[in-house]
Amino acid sequence: LSLNREHLRPLKEKIDILMVWKESSAMRKRLFVWLSVLLCITGLVMAQPTVGVGSNVNIQILATSDLHGWFVPWDFATDTKDTKGSLTYLATLIDKHRAENPNVILVDAGDSVQANHVEYFIDHKENPMIVAMNQLGYDVWTWGNHEYNFDYKRRSHLIEQANATILSGNVHMKSTGERYLPAWTIIEREGVRIGIIGVTTPLIASFEEGKGTLDEVTVVNPLDEVATAIEELQKEHVDAIVGIMHMGLDEENNVKGSSITDIAEAFPDFAVIIGGHAHVNVDSKMVNGVLLTEPYYYARVLGVVDLSFENTDTGWKVMSKSSKNEPCGSVEQPALVKTMEPFKAELRSYVNTPIGKLINADLCGHDEIKGISSVYTKGTGIINLLGHAGMYYTGAQCAILCTDYEDAGFPIGPISIKDISSAYSFSAGEITVYEMTGKQLKQLLEWSAGYFNTMKEGDLTISYNPERRASKYSSDFTGCGITYTVDLTKEQGNRIKDLALIVEYKNDGTPVLKDGKPVTMPITDTMVIKVGTNDYYMKQWRGKGGCLEGASFKVDFSSSDACGDDGSVRAMTVRYIKEVLGGVVDGSAFAYENWHCETGVDQNSPAYRKAVELINSGKLKLPVSDKGRTNIAPITIKDVEPFL
Repeated sequence: LSLNREHLRPLKEKIDILMVWKESSAMRKRLFVWLSVLLCITGLVMAQPTVGVGSNVNIQILATSDLHGWFVPWDFATDTKDTKGSLTYLATLIDKHRAENPNVILVDAGDSVQANHVEYFIDHKENPMIVAMNQLGYDVWTWGNHEYNFDYKRRSHLIEQANATILSGNVHMKSTGERYLPAWTIIEREGVRIGIIGVTTPLIASFEEGKGTLDEVTVVNPLDEVATAIEELQKEHVDAIVGIMHMGLDEENNVKGSSITDIAEAFPDFAVIIGGHAHVNVDSKMVNGVLLTEPYYYARVLGVVDLSFENTDTGWKVMSKSSKNEPCGSVEQPALVKTMEPFKAELRSYVNTPIGKLINADLCGHDEIKGISSVYTKGTGIINLLGHAGMYYTGAQCAILCTDYEDAGFPIGPISIKDISSAYSFSAGEITVYEMTGKQLKQLLEWSAGYFNTMKEGDLTISYNPERRASKYSSDFTGCGITYTVDLTKEQGNRIKDLALIVEYKNDGTPVLKDGKPVTMPITDTMVIKVGTNDYYMKQWRGKGGCLEGASFKVDFSSSDACGDDGSVRAMTVRYIKEVLGGVVDGSAFAYENWHCETGVDQNSPAYRKAVELINSGKLKLPVSDKGRTNIAPITIKDVEPFL
């Protein structure tokens, strides 16, 4: 009890009066004992501060999501400082809000302990992300799909470390049918009871299929789980219901119940739902009376939700609600910086572990035009290295890969783990080998070629389809072990030409090159080819609306099944360099151009050369979408004419 002198004064006056009264007789003395006890009890209860009808309480929910290992402003894939986001920055903002309002609830919507190489700590005694979350006082942590990248034992270790209440209510134990983790918790601030429901994208069932990480559990559709959780919370007489859910605004892979919009449309009981997973910066959106928000990714913003409550005759009611995402800023909290320093030092040491050296030719993409990546527009040495490493260990005849890193590659000289990480962005990406026909392979490449806009009369530069460019991850896939041309003067579906299979290899898995070109044979529609690619994407391609919708393939091999954590593209490439190439990578064996884009543009014309000059000098800008995605439209002759 928090009682000051003013609270105690009425009680003291009652006891003083009673003391005088009890002296008058023995019976009164006996009655005094009981009355004193009664007055003390009732007096203490009555003396507590009370919030009357009409009183207001403001509660602020601070939210993060998809932190993905950004505990400090450092990109461990490249071992360079990156000031776009960090928990140490957000800690400063969190301190500021707590100083302004004591009624703060701090939550995270998942995908915290994977990427930026933080999975290195998965078997360590302490994980820096959880240490940071504990120090910052997180109240709730809803798990994302990437928390389920790890097996049951490793997840148990994460649970043991965390002080926050961990939610993931739509994942149940197979053995008992009970929830693996709670679906809800209740947090009280100044007498207001907030019920918080946490669920994870149902797509984890397909993301983790065949990997063994979900062997002990089964995944329930969030729509069903949320309905049950709301009923349970209503029995607990909460004043408001808030969702912390690892799902984006939009349905994923056309699965009903895989978005917070689906949840809001089905359950107007929520005051607000904070989402994640999609890596989208959503300040505020109202759906069915429910406030929706998503705090971007990589600790670049802090989600701030304000809920104003009024005490009415029937209890606390939400009178107003709002949300916004505040940029992380550039001021680190000194206390958290100090705590994170040993983890940062250890991880930097790991990513700088030497694995070999590169000789004769670099594996960089060389961009003729700044902002138009050669890694995206033609075959490059780095993608060929990644592809041939994967093909060597999996038996695939070709590999279909993509990366979000448009500057992937590294120069002649020493090679370390960070060089491989900075080339391939998907830390858990594996290779599964499917038997498909030449026709199906061509369909897949045609879909990938849809990443580009069709070249029109007067266009000078390659540009990207705005819709595809806006997606969470790149969907511009590169074929390795094959050769082909992408004709951008044609519409999507009719772009892939001269598709051929590389057929002659050396013992180390590198192709035999004659006059700098591999030896090939044409791929026919009926030819069966062993194609290695990521299982996550294959599920999308085979799903509703996918480029291979309804197709079924024989699976020959899965690197994740066979090798576990060592089955990732990154891990296989490191192993390939060390074990197969003996630590010496001859760049000339990989730096061949196995595919390119055909544009129909005369690259010796004055207009084209002037466009290159103007773009590279910054005098002419590549078109950018309203969400900051670059090169969504071409530079044309009309753009250049004023400078000719």
